[in-house]
Amino acid sequence: MKEQWLKKGYEQFAKAGPQNLSISQIGKAIGASRSSFYHHFGDLEFFFDELLAAHWEACQEFDRTARENCKNLIPDLYRELAKYPLSLQFHIQLFRNRSTPSFNYLFLKAFESSARNFALRLFAENLKPNLPENDVYNLWLTLCEAWYSRLDPNDLSATTLQNQGEEVLKSISFFMDSKLFRQLG
Repeated sequence: MKEQWLKKGYEQFAKAGPQNLSISQIGKAIGASRSSFYHHFGDLEFFFDELLAAHWEACQEFDRTARENCKNLIPDLYRELAKYPLSLQFHIQLFRNRSTPSFNYLFLKAFESSARNFALRLFAENLKPNLPENDVYNLWLTLCEAWYSRLDPNDLSATTLQNQGEEVLKSISFFMDSKLFRQLG
């Protein structure tokens, strides 16, 4: 029963956000009582911790498959992301609710993990910046935050993800060509 609570809770968090997570609705969906919830989790805070741990595992699985399957930033990364729509929706919720410290922490840890495991290399090969790794990382973070802010959780097709990524990448490239960027460097 605990796994059913987690599976449905993960889905509800991903689709509706943490502020709309309802123990009653999850219980109805899985045919369980509120007392079953409290038996397995004790309180909502512990349930959130369990959901975040499940998401971290999903992020680690994504990193493993993406490292194997992504040879180029475009289109490989976006095709790989589109294979995990529920996890991507969950991650969008973390991004949108970054004012909660645990959500922000997991968002940044998962981002850093993907960046270090494969994405930063793909980004650098695509953009070809002549910059220190830390600056490349900061540009990648800027790109990804802009990308996440534009995502529509209801349209996570590879084509849409890629189109939005390319738009942001053009903005980053334009910025890198600017006088301001040269002065900052």
